[in-house]
Amino acid sequence: MPINNRIEATAADEKTGMTLDELAAFVQEAMRAGVPGGAVVRARVNMRAGIKRLETR
Repeated sequence: MPINNRIEATAADEKTGMTLDELAAFVQEAMRAGVPGGAVVRARVNMRAGIKRLETR
């Protein structure tokens, strides 16, 4: 059964990027939603390669 829910996370401060705690919360939410470990994660990054936003389905 495919997962149709989109799991998203946005950095509290997009200029500096996502913290490790924010990243961990994203992963935990995705796992609770039943997203398989092999699912692709898409990221938007800032000019300094900090993570601004993550998304998976």
